[in-house]
Amino acid sequence: MINSLQSPLPSGERAGLGFSCKLSFFRNLATEGVTFSYGLFKSLRVTYLRTAQDMMMRYHDDAMINGLFFDRHYEELAISAFAQAIKTAGEQFMDDPLGASLIPNWSSVNSAIPEFFDMLISAVDEDNR
Repeated sequence: MINSLQSPLPSGERAGLGFSCKLSFFRNLATEGVTFSYGLFKSLRVTYLRTAQDMMMRYHDDAMINGLFFDRHYEELAISAFAQAIKTAGEQFMDDPLGASLIPNWSSVNSAIPEFFDMLISAVDEDNR
């Protein structure tokens, strides 16, 4: 389970939903007119780390008072992985703000595979039988 928190893969690819979501979120904010800088990403990461550490302490204290198990080490790994994903996504965003479209629109799918919609309808019909 802890391996799922690791952000960079040895091959250089980025893993995890957290990284993809952050990168997509930053790009969507940019399309709305939000201006990003390296300083903003540093501030975001530091603010996240401080808030997450404070909340982790509160949850740990609540768990101890109520006699519940709290895996502090795992929570620290999760916080670290999330903070690393913020840093990495911010760096990648600053290197390539537009990036490649992560999800093609239906026009692109139809252009690439003209029979796609017929195939999709057939698959749904077959699945419903």
